[in-house]
Amino acid sequence: MTIKINDEVYYSVKDLVDLLSITDMVIRDYLKKGKLKGHKAGKFWYISQKNLKLFLEGNKKRFLGVFQL
Repeated sequence: MTIKINDEVYYSVKDLVDLLSITDMVIRDYLKKGKLKGHKAGKFWYISQKNLKLFLEGNKKRFLGVFQL
């Protein structure tokens, strides 16, 4: 579920599964290894739109043409 806090958009792991067509396990692995920066609230991860853009820019070949933020 995408949420907005102080004009910043945050994506859940499920949102990224749908947007990037990769599994939640892969996304959680990226988060744990620090390849994708996010914030954990309870048992849920949230990734800011800014951090998602940085991640996608660093992985252009893999996610080329997936979507525009």
